[in-house]
Amino acid sequence: MADQVNVVSNVVPVYRYFTADLMTNTVLAEIPFVDVSYERAIKAAGAFSGNIPVIPKTASMDLYTNTMPGRTALYVVRDNVCVWGGIIWSRTYNAVARSMSVDASEFTSYFHHRNIWQTWSHSFPATITVAGGVGRAVLDGGVSYTFDPNSTVTVDYHYVADFPYNGYYKVLASPAPTDGAFSFNANGKTAGLYTDCTVIVLADTYDYIRQLLDVILVDFAGYEFANEEIEPGLIESPIILTTQSNGTVATITTSTAHNLLPGQVTEIVNVDPIYDGYVTVLSVPNATTFTCELIRAALPYTMRGVVAKTVTNKALSSYTGILTTSTAHGFYPGDTVVITGVDDPAQPDLTFNGTYQIQATPTTTTFTIYSVYNDIPSTAVSSATTPRVTKTPAAKVATFGPYFNNSDIGLTYSTNGYSGVNVPNKQFRGFELRNAGEELDAYSDTLKGFEYRIDCSYDEASSSFTREFVLLSIDFPNPPAAGEVSPISRFGADKYVFEYPGNILDFTIAESADKAATRFWVTGSTGTQGEDQSEPYAGATAKDLLLQGWPLLEAEQSISTVIQDASTTANPIYIDASSKQTLYDYAYRYLVESRPPMADFTISVNGSLDPQVGTYNPGDWVSIVSQDPFIQMRLSSDLEPRTTAIVRKIDKIKVSVPNFPSFPEKVSLDLIPEWLVDKLPGM
Repeated sequence: MADQVNVVSNVVPVYRYFTADLMTNTVLAEIPFVDVSYERAIKAAGAFSGNIPVIPKTASMDLYTNTMPGRTALYVVRDNVCVWGGIIWSRTYNAVARSMSVDASEFTSYFHHRNIWQTWSHSFPATITVAGGVGRAVLDGGVSYTFDPNSTVTVDYHYVADFPYNGYYKVLASPAPTDGAFSFNANGKTAGLYTDCTVIVLADTYDYIRQLLDVILVDFAGYEFANEEIEPGLIESPIILTTQSNGTVATITTSTAHNLLPGQVTEIVNVDPIYDGYVTVLSVPNATTFTCELIRAALPYTMRGVVAKTVTNKALSSYTGILTTSTAHGFYPGDTVVITGVDDPAQPDLTFNGTYQIQATPTTTTFTIYSVYNDIPSTAVSSATTPRVTKTPAAKVATFGPYFNNSDIGLTYSTNGYSGVNVPNKQFRGFELRNAGEELDAYSDTLKGFEYRIDCSYDEASSSFTREFVLLSIDFPNPPAAGEVSPISRFGADKYVFEYPGNILDFTIAESADKAATRFWVTGSTGTQGEDQSEPYAGATAKDLLLQGWPLLEAEQSISTVIQDASTTANPIYIDASSKQTLYDYAYRYLVESRPPMADFTISVNGSLDPQVGTYNPGDWVSIVSQDPFIQMRLSSDLEPRTTAIVRKIDKIKVSVPNFPSFPEKVSLDLIPEWLVDKLPGM
């Protein structure tokens, strides 16, 4: 009897449940949940549910505060290994039963609660100078972007005569690219200056997602709007009266209430280069004082307050405005100034009047600004209009944020590697307010897409947790020769083997032809056709199934994705939703996924037997071995690549944890095929 007890104690795991502050990740409490089940998934947020009695014995856990929906993280630890992490989104308290149920979702759910509210694009207007066969592209408007040497860009010239030179180019390593500028071999383009060009960065898909998540996690801090009209709220600019510094932290006093919050990002303008820039508020001692870190090391300077100068001359050359002041202005590049009275009141457009950022200060009495207008010779400004340029030290405070401290949930990335797929990525326009989670799902679900999840880890010594965003390639290296089948070791499926009879408790195969297809249609869109004209479409057919006597079973899908791939060929191709090749590729992909009968595999396993729950994750591949006659018939058909084992990828894991330690967990695995990777016979 004693030996039997020891066997059970060695098999049954110990579960612990911790809550933590979502933003700081500080552990709040350990809560003994019962009736627990949890799920893990790829490209989705697996759910958690559990109950806890609200009784005197649990009063010390402060359940009301420590399970607060929307601001509390939850971790599941199995034998000191974190097997699940997510966010508590809801709870239900029953006053009669004095019991509370808690529902949570994995950390990927956070992105479904965030919007892309700032325009996010890798397409930039640029001016290009060609000399000696080398083009030098400078992004217009002082826009900053870090170009990587040897990365790929597309360059589009504005004028029709230059269209033959539109295409893909490599960023030269020498001369080295700088923020906002790079060089490229101009491929025979005539020397000269070319304005109104467009540069599109072909970012690696992994890097693009990391960059997008990074700006979401800092709430787009530091990204400026093209103009005030498209800012999504009000901008207040309380005048800065005084500044003090201890060398690292600045204390700033404003003339009126600044309305800032700790953790909010504000832009300090026109104080001094050591102060100016985007800063995160550290503290708010009172309504007119806040502290922040210095942009640069503290240097002696003089606080000058509001500076107003008279403008005497104006000119425009190469989309640069040049203005002259009557006396030394004392401006710095990067200062924000307001220009009034410089334009002729009789002209219909405002050429100079407005708010600008100074680009350069060639002399003590001249400064330049970026303009959308061009070629106006130097002209004296009439004093009758009281031409002025005013520089006011201020803290620009937006009603919409950004709120850095309230947006960063502390993610690291599993790899600094790249997908190897470089495409001009989708532009998100701020006013569309796209849901970040939905866009992440849609972005990854392309012909050359990827999968993702967030893994959590637990350090027992410090009782702390970390969160890691994991990017997973759908494809695998070392594909087999045509007509051959991959060894299961190619997918790592030899590490996770489930057997029936054995560690499999339940095994179901649901086969259906209701949504299957032997011919799949995909429609695209040129974006220019009238409603009475045809849009492009393409079909793919499973000819092998038709030869076997299957009837035509049809399905369809619409595609609007644009793909431009420069990563695989010496001469990159441009394909989009109007390309027959693109549409056929998508149709073939969906056809392969829809071959009849479509089969959903679900197995339930003993989580305490090898391979134990927690050693495998969504996205891992497993092998199923069974001598069941029905399963053997499927293996002997052409529905499976192998006759010895069924090999599938884990799409979702659901774990049911028993309340008493006399039973192991029941683990349900939803398994999916990847027929484009693990090819069926004849594919």
